[in-house]
Amino acid sequence: MTLSKPSIVIEVRELTKKYGTKDGIHGVSAAFQNDRIHLLVGTNGSGKSTLLKCIMGLLNYEGAIEKKHFRIGYAPEEYVMPCYMSVRDFLISIGRIREHERDRVESEIEQQLVFFDLKNHESKPIGKLSNGMRQKVNLIQAFLNHPKILLLDEPLRSLDSESQLKTLSLIRERMNESLIIVSTHSPEKFHFRNKRVWKMESGALSEEPHA
Repeated sequence: MTLSKPSIVIEVRELTKKYGTKDGIHGVSAAFQNDRIHLLVGTNGSGKSTLLKCIMGLLNYEGAIEKKHFRIGYAPEEYVMPCYMSVRDFLISIGRIREHERDRVESEIEQQLVFFDLKNHESKPIGKLSNGMRQKVNLIQAFLNHPKILLLDEPLRSLDSESQLKTLSLIRERMNESLIIVSTHSPEKFHFRNKRVWKMESGALSEEPHA
């Protein structure tokens, strides 16, 4: 007898975010569930990042967002990390915020550093890293402690082809336990059987047919 996965749902109803007199997003309604990956596609400025920030609770908005109090992992498109901290110290500080057991945090960090080929750079200040390495750190902090909700804004940005494949494999693995929403300009790289593609256009959201 196999146990069914617990349902994880984010329900968005009539969501509107205004910047001054201009709508960043308007009247957005959708239900995101953990039975597949959700891809947000659209041009720059269409509202993809704004939607993720609203779900995270980083922006004030009109409308409603309903979600249970699950742990959320968030990798923004531009993560301003402390340049003076080493990679390992930064990840430990993030991990300890979410998890009290230091040994468990450090064990997972060790695994992720090896996975993303950052082990030899763990003592470097973040400010000394290349854009690709900083993006790997951004992704690791989001995946730490196996959050039940993962919001990834352009996760393949600045990564070489090998690192992109590793990131896609990790996302695929986490689909078994998490609700995942990904903003991306490259939906064709997500060769996943179970996925829904949502198009953001001028602040409005619609589901792409036959995705």
